[in-house]
Amino acid sequence: MSLSRRVRLALGPTAIRPTDRSDVEELLTLRLVNRDHTGPWEPVRDRGFYTRAGQALELDLDAQAWTAGSAFAFAVLDREAGGRIVGRVALANVVRGAWQNATLGYWVDEASGGRGHATRAVRLVLAFAFEEARLHRVQPAIIPRNVRSQRVAEKAGFRREGRAQHYLNINGVWEDHDIWAMTAEEWTGLDGG
Repeated sequence: MSLSRRVRLALGPTAIRPTDRSDVEELLTLRLVNRDHTGPWEPVRDRGFYTRAGQALELDLDAQAWTAGSAFAFAVLDREAGGRIVGRVALANVVRGAWQNATLGYWVDEASGGRGHATRAVRLVLAFAFEEARLHRVQPAIIPRNVRSQRVAEKAGFRREGRAQHYLNINGVWEDHDIWAMTAEEWTGLDGG
């Protein structure tokens, strides 16, 4: 099932909207400034990722995945700073059929952290997942020592299901991850979080 409806959602000072090719310069700047901040929590990236061409490719892949219905990537915006991009939140690995599931990833600019943008962006993408994309389950996987990300998952209403050992290769190491989840039955809407 492909889903082409591209929506912008807002909650307080945070909004999300689908990524767009025109975001390339702003995202490149954010990626460069936040390389040390996000590096410990992401796969090893080659140098090309941190170039204009690398970010343009990422945005093109986002658009292709959206059209195919296999992933939905959003820019996280700070509405109090004129809609400046401060991060990314994405539903990925979308599986339909009997599962109706997606994984969830997110990051927020280090300088914009601690203001609730990540939690609100996650709540907004959950609204999209359950109310627009009609998924049944969303599941982030979080490295146990990533306390900030765990706190976002808790505040957004996820429940911890367990630990997957050597789950993802992050920063060159096969890392254990805690699997968190929320199903459509648990979703209380934007006002319920």
